[in-house]
Order: sequence, then structure tokens, then C-alpha cells
Amino acid sequence: MVGLDIIQSTISLSSLAASHKLMLDNGDEKNAKKIRELYEKLDKNELMISFAGHFSAGKSSMINALTGKEILPKSPIPTSSNIVKISSGEGAARVFFYHDNPVEYKEPYDLDMIKDYSMDKDTIKRLEISTSEPIIPKGCSLVDTPGIDAADDADRLMTEASLHLVDVLFYVMDYNHVQSEVNLQFLKALQEKSIPFYVIINQIDKHDEAELTFKNFTDSIKQTFDQWKIKPEHIYYSSLMDPAAVHNQFGMIKEKLFSIMGGEKESFQNTEQSFMQIIKEHKRFLNRQYEEKLTEYGSLEAEEGNESSKIEVLETELMDLENMSSKFENEFQSELNNTLKNAYLMPSNLRERAADFLQSQQSDFKAGLFSSKKKTEEERNTRLLAFLTPLQENLETVLQWKLRDKFTRLLKDYNLSKPELQNQINELSVVYTGEDLIRLIKPGAKVTGDYVLNYTNDVSADIKNKFKKQARRLSMNIQHVITEENENQINLIREKLNQQNKHSDLMKERDTLKSILAEKSRQADELTYSPVPEESAWDLLQNAIEADRKPLTLGIEPVKIKKEKLKSKKEIKRHTNEKNITDPVSHVLESLNKTIRTIESFPGFEAIIDDLKGKHDRLKNRSHTIALFGAFSAGKSSFANALLGESVLPVSPNPTTAAVNRIAPVNGKYTHGTVVVTLKGHETLKKDLDLITKYFSKKTTDFEGLLKWIKENKIYQDDGLNKMYQAYLQAMITGYQENKDYIGSTRTIRLDEFACYVTDETKACYIESIDLYYDCSLTRQGITLVDTPGADSVNARHTNVAFDYIKHADAILYVTYYNHALSRADKDFLTQLGRVKESFELDKMFFIVNAADLAKDDKELQLVTEYVQEQLLQLGVRFPKLYPVSSKLSLANKREDQKLNKNMQLFEDHFYDFIHNELAALTVKSALWDIGRASKMMGQYIKSMNLDEEEKENYRIDLLNKRVIIEEKIDKLPVNMYEEQIKQKIEKQLFYVLERLSIRFHDLFKEAFNPTTITESGRRAQSQLLNCLGNLLDETGFDLHQELQAVSLRIESFIKSQGNEAYESLRKDAMKADESFIMKDFSFDEFETPSYTEAFRSIDTKQFEKVLATFKGTKAFFEKNEKEIMKDNLYSELKPLAKQYIEKNKSIMSDSYLEQWSILRNELKSSAIHSLETHVNNALKMISSSVDMAILKENYTVLEDILKTHKMEEASL
Repeated sequence: MVGLDIIQSTISLSSLAASHKLMLDNGDEKNAKKIRELYEKLDKNELMISFAGHFSAGKSSMINALTGKEILPKSPIPTSSNIVKISSGEGAARVFFYHDNPVEYKEPYDLDMIKDYSMDKDTIKRLEISTSEPIIPKGCSLVDTPGIDAADDADRLMTEASLHLVDVLFYVMDYNHVQSEVNLQFLKALQEKSIPFYVIINQIDKHDEAELTFKNFTDSIKQTFDQWKIKPEHIYYSSLMDPAAVHNQFGMIKEKLFSIMGGEKESFQNTEQSFMQIIKEHKRFLNRQYEEKLTEYGSLEAEEGNESSKIEVLETELMDLENMSSKFENEFQSELNNTLKNAYLMPSNLRERAADFLQSQQSDFKAGLFSSKKKTEEERNTRLLAFLTPLQENLETVLQWKLRDKFTRLLKDYNLSKPELQNQINELSVVYTGEDLIRLIKPGAKVTGDYVLNYTNDVSADIKNKFKKQARRLSMNIQHVITEENENQINLIREKLNQQNKHSDLMKERDTLKSILAEKSRQADELTYSPVPEESAWDLLQNAIEADRKPLTLGIEPVKIKKEKLKSKKEIKRHTNEKNITDPVSHVLESLNKTIRTIESFPGFEAIIDDLKGKHDRLKNRSHTIALFGAFSAGKSSFANALLGESVLPVSPNPTTAAVNRIAPVNGKYTHGTVVVTLKGHETLKKDLDLITKYFSKKTTDFEGLLKWIKENKIYQDDGLNKMYQAYLQAMITGYQENKDYIGSTRTIRLDEFACYVTDETKACYIESIDLYYDCSLTRQGITLVDTPGADSVNARHTNVAFDYIKHADAILYVTYYNHALSRADKDFLTQLGRVKESFELDKMFFIVNAADLAKDDKELQLVTEYVQEQLLQLGVRFPKLYPVSSKLSLANKREDQKLNKNMQLFEDHFYDFIHNELAALTVKSALWDIGRASKMMGQYIKSMNLDEEEKENYRIDLLNKRVIIEEKIDKLPVNMYEEQIKQKIEKQLFYVLERLSIRFHDLFKEAFNPTTITESGRRAQSQLLNCLGNLLDETGFDLHQELQAVSLRIESFIKSQGNEAYESLRKDAMKADESFIMKDFSFDEFETPSYTEAFRSIDTKQFEKVLATFKGTKAFFEKNEKEIMKDNLYSELKPLAKQYIEKNKSIMSDSYLEQWSILRNELKSSAIHSLETHVNNALKMISSSVDMAILKENYTVLEDILKTHKMEEASL
């Protein structure tokens, strides 16, 4: 065995050997391998310290700095893709592959090659670097892990990073992303594994005391950790970029690290806890394994009861039903026989009459001494009736009525309610006749007392037999009905009994499985109590360890690996300083003023002068709205301050606020420093709360009632809510008393109060928007800067704020962070920008990579910029105008009146060029068109002045005739053709929405259903699955809603192009009729985008229950690919609903845009006719006026010169 005699540990080696054998016996190779690895770690008496953390937070750089050797690659973009273990000793590097034997490189090896290996995640599993330099104490190792960017990264690290071997972990966070939920979830999971950890908040040099005090920063971190109940051993702050940074504790980190690897080593060795965690993992494996089998027993637990008792009850019911017919027959016969037996049909008076009747039937009977034959017969009949009539009455009383009553009672006892049976009972009767009486007389018998008695007994017996015959028929009919009615019930009970017997058998099987699971769990627990394993367990462990050690190949040449290199792609171009601007606005303003002065004294120019003045005012009094977007902590506020040149916007530590901050120019009403706060109304606040608590059952309908319910039921502490929602609800409750009187109103506050309304969440959560009127260089240019809610803030996605600013803003600035990957919210928003980018006439989007000062050199800056470009392209943003800038440096430059750094200068040059020239280009073009019209009219004026009276009259008639012709053409502007094109455009665009959803659904499903969201198996997983389904429906509904909004912008752009085409057609027709007919430009109003409700907001999730019920367990779901089946089945259920949603909104979209097109078409026609009429009236006015020709020509020359300065010729009109 390997070193058994020298290993001292609180964990028994016997426990390791026994647990290894037990796990293999149970089929758990994964945890058995962990036991082997733990065994070898004990053998080496090794202390393992792991470094994990957020993507690009500086883990690799931190390890390099702590060890004093550049071993690991470091970059602001993702680099380390593999687990790299570093130790001192042999002087070798080992590369472990997924499918090939490991390769060993002896020193001196190529360090750059090793760095390349650490970035290859496709073929290489892990690396081990053992340097001959004593940079790490003997018996210790440091482990670098891939960066965490999303929930699936955290899950992968949990499963692949050998955390069962880690004794202590240092978690490195970026200064700006401490509150990242992925970070916090990982630390929470780490804490649950009882792994001690330290938090390093790196890049503390980014901290700006002027924006946020260090105390407030540390307090917010403590508050966040308290909310999550996360308790690190210590929190350190560090900077590798600026060793002299005020709060840099790098020295303390290094001291602590080497202390752990030195004197504190023994106290930090965490082997016992690691072993307990592996045992827990094995028990989870057993639970998953058996729960998947137990899932097959369905809802047995819900139905569980006394199985034998249930079976007995069913068997009794079945027996009763099967025997009911015979039981009825017995009761029927019993009632019949008892009634017949007790029926006294021949009382003494009837026997006397029977005797008289018998006497009359004697052959020698005569009715008197001298009676005739006729009289004798009459007497015989009289005596017959005298006996028969009372006998009939008696049998009805004594038998017929009693039997009917008893049989009716039996029907009720047996719940037989068929009317025909009761009718048959009611018809039960015996009519006794004279023939019956005569038939029973024995021939030759003498009428004696004994004979009369025997005769009446015979008559009674005969009557009873007749009743018996009728009763037998009745009984058979009733039994037939009983059999018929009970048949279905008997079959049903037989089926139930069959199912119950099967159920009972299944429960026995299930109980057996549960017993096996309990026994195996017990055996696993016993492993911690120093069991004595068999000798075979030691052999098994030794052989397995030897098998794990694949033969090493001595590396000479580097293995060819698949490296992902970032390349500058042709389709991604860095924005250059190219300009495509018409003229500086100031030049055009001068030309407009000069044109107006030149033509204002002449008749017929009144209308065009009004047009020129309108263009002048629009160009002179321009105002622009600039929308600032970006995720929390991207540095939006810092960038806004850099643009403003002053620290105007406070930096909020809260990622939850969904308020809009506007910095606007001062005006007559609001002076410099005035702040107007608009608070949300009751309905908006209620919608916020409804959205957060939509999966809870609540009865209240108003905001105050809802907030009270949340407070009383402590909904803000519910684990079903994410931490951001919990914090938001807590802030709502805390801030209610202070804000309740201002809900739905506006407040004017001082500038020095502004910061607390942004940074204090108890105030901020009640705010709709804040308008700060501020006088500075930016606002004096007519610019309003809008700081929008972060894409990841509460409810930001469920309002139209972002869409409205995307559509209406004159420019969009999207800020992302230098070394931080795009979050899910970022990606969703950028995808939407990619969808709508081509819908705008101008490319009004600017993308900012903030904190460019973190780059160590221009090469690294270029690398990051190209990486962001590629990310944008993948999200559909083509040819982005991308600028790396440093807000911090730029603000300092402006504050200290220094020359602006080149990166910010480049951005501002392009940005202000866009604002002042490109945005004005359309108005400039229209203004120059009007100057050309004025020049053309002046030329026409000169021509008309050379006409004699007859020529003027002919000109007048010709002009009026041409006007009629052109008006007819305007009136015949095509209607159906354009409308059909709009319908087809909408149809085609929405068809592709459904097509794209089918492609995107894979990613949406993966985001919702993954190993971090589904951790349970069996019935316990159902609540998690429902939560995943809710998230999937939310994301899919949001995606469809975004698609509809993007389609709307494309349709609006299409309608505008149609309007331009139609108006240009009318303009050309006018000029064909007469070249002097120059129509003015048509100015388009903004289209109104229809309002669409978000898809699946009130969907009934019951229709998905069958699909979710196919879930058997996490192993089958993730490892056996059953998730693909569920994904396909969910999409099959969802697709018709998505189609229905699209069809419904297609009608809304078509109706809205066809109506808007109809209005636009009428406006085009009206504008064309008005322009035509104005031109004709002005021309007629000109030919009737007298003006000095020399002055006309002189002014005409002035207008031509104006056009030449703008490189335009009159002929170009």
C-alpha cells in the first residue's frame, strides 16, 4: 500500500478504503474517483489552495503576483479555460487530455506554450505545473480555475474544479461586480460545502472617493453578504495595477496566503470535511439513482393507506354485487313464502259457503222439492257466486295487496327505481274463476265436514300456486334488471380491485427499494465510524489508483491544439474619422438669412420665405435627446460625468433602481441646479409589486394592501425570490412612510439633495424619473442627456422606457465595461439594438468600452476592442461605432483643464460631428432645396418679365391648365398597390419572427432548465420545474414582444420610404408638366408604434403539466439527454400559442399601420396640392407685377452664388 504507515489524519484510511469499495459496488465511479484523489492527497500530506472568481477579475494575475512568477496567461478577455495546478518541486509541466495519455515537459519548457495549453478547453482537461524554483512551500499547491461569467460556468466549476480536494479558497471579484448574483450564488454553494474562503475585491484602484466613499462601498458589500448570509473568513481589497492605491491590501493577502501554507497549514487541512462532502455526494447519487426508479411508482405516496383494508372493502363490494341477484331471490322467496304461509284464505263463513257450493254440485241436487231443471241451475250459479265473490275479495286482501307492498319495499331496499318493475308489481293479481272451483271437486265425493275442509284447503293451495307462478315471473324480471344494472359496477370494481392489487404489489416493490436505499445510506453513514474493510477493499483501491495513473509521454514538440484566436474580421470595422456631412450648420444658417434678405422684397415669394424661416429656426434652435444605456456597474454615470465635465450624476451602489435621470438645459422656468423628482403613481407601484409576486397567491387589489401583505407575510424573505427582488421589496417597505404622501406627484428639490434620491434605495424605488436642469457646455448645445435604468434593474424589461428612447432618441450611447463579459440583460438589450439598427436613417448608436485606462498597452486595448466587436456582431450589431474610453481619466482632464486624452477626444469629435452635422443633414438638405427653389423662381420671374401682354395671358392659361392636369395625377395616387405592399411586408416580417423563435428556443430553454436551476429529483423537483417553466415563459414572451417592437420599427421605416417614393413620384410628375413646378420637401411626422402586450403573461401552466411530468430525475434529464425531449415537447405546446400571439398582434399591427398610411397618403396629396396652388398663385402674382429687371438679375446672381458655395447647381433640382 502507498505510505499507509506515515499518514496521520483525523480520517481513518479504513474509511477511505471501505467507502471506495462501497461506492464502486453501488456503481458510483465518480465519487469513488474522488475518494482515490483524496487518498493520494493524504498520501502527499498536500494543502490545496484554489483561486476562483468572476471572469477577468484578475485571478491569474493575482497568482502570478503572489508567486512572483509569470506562469499563467493574463488578459482582460477570457483566457484560462482549464484548471491549472501549480506547485514547486520536480521542474515539470504535465498536460492532461480528455482522450489521450498525459504529456510531461521537463524544464526548461516553453512557458508561452504552457500558457496556450491553459486556454484550450476542447482537448485539454487540466494542467499541472511543478517548478524547480521554490515559489510555493513544499506540500502546498495553488489552483487556478476558469472564470465564472454565468450560472452554467459556476455549475461547471462546482463539478469539475476538484473542490473535494480544496482546503481553502480565495474568491477574486472585480471592484464593480461584487453584487453579481453569479458571484454570490457560488459563494453560497461554497459555504454549504463547508470550504473556508476569503474574498478578494480586486482593482480597488477604480475606487473614486469623490463618487462614493470607501466606507459606503464597504458597508454596501457587508449588507449584500448579510442579505445572502455569506460569511467569508475575511474580505481583502487589492490592486495589481496601482500598488500605491490607498486601500490596497495586496501585502496582507500575500502574508495570509503564505501563513496558511506555513504555520497554519495543519489547521487549514480540510480532509475530514472533504470526506464528509464526498459521502454526502454519494448519498445524493443513491437518492438520484433510486428516486428515478421510485418516480416510476408515480403518486403512490399521495394514495398511500391501509392497502389490505382497501382490497377487503373492494372484495366485499364485489361479492355483494355479484350475490345481489341470488340474495334478492332468497329475500323475495322468503317474503312470498311467509306471506302465503300466513295467508288465511278460508275463514268459517267462507267454508260454510263452500259447503253450500259443494252441495249444489252433487248430481242429485235439486232447488226445492218440485223445482225444474232451470231453477236448479240458477241455484247452482247463485251458490257459486256466493262462494267465489267473497273468496276473490279475501285473496286480494290477504295475499295480493300484502305481496305488492312487500315486493315494493324490496325494490326500495335494493335501490331499484325502474318504473316498469313497479308497474309489474302493481299488476300482480290472481283472478279466481268458477271453473277453478269446479275443477277442484273430486267426482263422487260426498259432502261431509272433512271433505269441505279438504276441498277448501285445495282451493287455498291452488290460489297460492297461481300467486307463486306470477311471483316467479316477477322475480326473474327483477333479477334480470339487478344483473343488468350491476354489470358495469361489477366491472368497475373488478378493475379497481385489479389496480389495487397491482398498486399493492408496486408499493411492496417500492418499499423494498426504499429499504435498500435506506440500508445503503446507513452503510454510507457507517463509513465515518472507522469500519474495518475486507482485504479486497485495499487491493481494489490500490489497483484503481494504479489504473488512474496513465503512462506519461515525454513531451518534445508541442501538441497541436485547437486555439481560438481573436481575429479582426473584415465585416467588423473600427470606426474611423470619415465624414459624410453636407455643410456646417452655421454656413447654412448664413445662406438662409442671405436668401431671405434677397427675395423678401419681391412679390410671390411669401410662401417660400415662410419655408426658409422654418428651416432656419429648426437649425438654430435644435434640441437633442441622448439616451445612455448599459448594465449596472458598466460605468454609465461615470461616463455621463465625463461628458458633462463635472461630477453631476452620483454613482449608485444599487443595481435595482429603475428610474430615469435626465440632465436638461436650463430654461425660463427652471434655473441651474433645479431638480424635479417625479414619483411613481399607485398603479405603477402596484404593477411593480404584481410582477415580483406573480407566483404568490394574494387577494388584495391596491398598492397599499399589497405592500402590507408583503410585509406581514415576510414575502421579502422568501427564497423563491431572487435577492434583487428581496432587496427591492425591503426598500419599498422601509421607504413607504417617507414617500407615501408624494406618490404620483412631483417634487422640486435642491441639487445637494439629488444624490440621496439616486443612491438611497428606499427613495429611489419610488421614483419614476428625475429631471436635473444643469447649465454646462453639453446642455448649452441643446442636449438633454438621459441616464436610463440598467437593463438588469427591477422591471426595466417590462416597461416601454427602453424602447421609447431607442426609437425617439437622437443618439444612443451604450456603455460596457473594459474587462467584464456581457450579462444576460446586456445580451438581450444588444440583440434588440441589432434588430432595429438598420431601421433608422442614420446610424445613431455609439458603443463605449469604458475604463480603457485598465489596458496595460495599446495592443491589449486593441485586443479588448476586437473582442467586444465580435461579441456585438454575434448579437446582430453590424459595423458598430466602437470607442474605448476612460471616464475617470477624461473627467480628470476636463476638471483640471488638461488636454483631453486621445481616446475620449476621438469619441467626442465623432459624437459632436454626428450631433451637429449628421443629425442636421436632412434639414440642411431640405433648406438647400428651398434655396434652390427660390433661385428657380427668381429665374422664372425674370423670364415672365420679358413677356408681352399676349404672351403673359397665354402663359397664365397654360399654367392653369397644367395645374388641373397635375392635380388629377395627384388625386390618382395609387392606393391598393402601397397597401398591399405594407400587408406583405408585415406578413413576411412576422413569419420570420416565428422562424427565429424556433432557433432561439434552444438557448432560452437552456437558460431556464440547467443544473443550477434543477437540483432535486422525483416529486421534490416539481416546484423547481414549475419555476423553470415560469422563467422560460417570461423570457420567451419577452423575446416575442421585443421582436414585435423591432418589426414595428422596420414597418415604420418601410412606410416612410413608401411615402418618400410616392411624394417623389408626384414631384417628378409636376416637373414633367412644367419645370417651374418645384414642390417643397415633405416633412414626415413620427409614426405611432402600436402597443403590444407581452406574450404568455396570463398563460395557464396546467397545459404543460404532462410535459413536466416526464421528468424522472436529474441524471436522466441531463446525462441521458431527456432535456432535449422535454424541450421539443414544450416547444410543441408553446408554438401554437406563439403563433396565436403573433396572429393576434398581426391584426393590431396591420390595422394601425394601414390607418397611419392612409393618413400619410392624404397628407402627401394635400401637401402636393397646396404646394402646387401656392406656386401657381405666386407665378400669377409675378406676371402681374412690375419690378426693375436689373435688380431682379442682380438678386438672381446672388442666389446662384449662394448655391455655388454649397456646390449645388440650380439644374440639380
